[in-house]
Amino acid sequence: MSSPEIKDLFDKTRVVGRWRLFGVALYFPLGLILALIRVFISLQALLLALLLLIPELSTIRRYVLRIMGLALGIFVIEENPSQRDKNVRILVANHISILDHIPIHLVTGCFSPSHWEVWPLCLKVFEGSPDKQTLAANLKSHLQQSSPLPLLLLPEEATTSGNTALLRFSPLCANVAVSVQPVCLKAWRPFHITTNTLAASFSTDLFWFLFSPVTVFRIRYLPVIQRLENETDEEMADRIAQAIAKELGITTTKFTVKDKQEYEKRYLVEVSRSKMSHNPQHTARVSYELQRMASQVVEVLPYVPYEAIIRDLSRTRSVDLTISNILEGSVRFTPVPPEQRASTSRSPSTSGSWGEGSSSSFPRSAQDRMMSFVERKARLIEEARKRYMEKHGLVDSQ
Repeated sequence: MSSPEIKDLFDKTRVVGRWRLFGVALYFPLGLILALIRVFISLQALLLALLLLIPELSTIRRYVLRIMGLALGIFVIEENPSQRDKNVRILVANHISILDHIPIHLVTGCFSPSHWEVWPLCLKVFEGSPDKQTLAANLKSHLQQSSPLPLLLLPEEATTSGNTALLRFSPLCANVAVSVQPVCLKAWRPFHITTNTLAASFSTDLFWFLFSPVTVFRIRYLPVIQRLENETDEEMADRIAQAIAKELGITTTKFTVKDKQEYEKRYLVEVSRSKMSHNPQHTARVSYELQRMASQVVEVLPYVPYEAIIRDLSRTRSVDLTISNILEGSVRFTPVPPEQRASTSRSPSTSGSWGEGSSSSFPRSAQDRMMSFVERKARLIEEARKRYMEKHGLVDSQ
């Protein structure tokens, strides 16, 4: 079987299938009402949990958290609770939703490292989160305490659909302890509403938790994995990932969280282009705006090719930013020969203050060209300053 591509690891839509989408549409009014009720109940439960941070009240706090989980529509099924080794303080799971830590906490009492500390939501800050070595040292220090709270690590560091393959596990999950217990996590919702989609925000995923009738998490514990002699953190992390992937019936990959982030950027650009191509009016409006702005840039910098200007304007959507990018050398292009500029720009004598001076000729030497860039940029800044002062009625004190 061929290795999956990065695009195969993520769901692009929340609901797949016409009939399922039709069912969600019929359920939509009820779902909105349910979401509002759950927001109110969740806030009440969260406030109560904040008042129960005293260790002696941990049992009561767990009960409150269960209420909060039910308010979010979260139900947990432990498929093999007898296989949970309570002597192992590190659990490692695959990552399929923004709230994976809640169902596992409800049945194991574990906490997850986080950039922000919310004990009622079973998140705890450990200093050095951006620095993996410091974070690992602090996690080890936590485990050396008497009766430490078990920790849940999600070494993929980003969510996937959980149906095709896993992102590569961070070596941190193997660095903290010599033995860990892998956990397989699956989720199910009516209408097969996915728990996450590519490029979805936290608030969007949370809304679907509140909106969906239920989200059922199934938890399966795998045999404890011990570090082998002379085994590196990367090798042990790969073994953990392979054990979870095998149990889920999927595969592992070399893709990391950074690969997901880069693919996410490309995906958003593709979606934006697709929307423009399917909306002729919007395309025409954008095209007209780009042409209008491009003509303004050409007036200032007639030696810059029209295509290069359009390309940068499509990214910046700003005449000033594009001019600045060109002057600073951020835009690559081959200068338009002087004899061809008349057809693409107006004569310097009719272009106003923007086109005065040396804009009509392109210096041959790099030194003269750089001086020209600096002079033009200084002139542009001065013109912008004057326009700003005139617009706001300010008096030049100079």
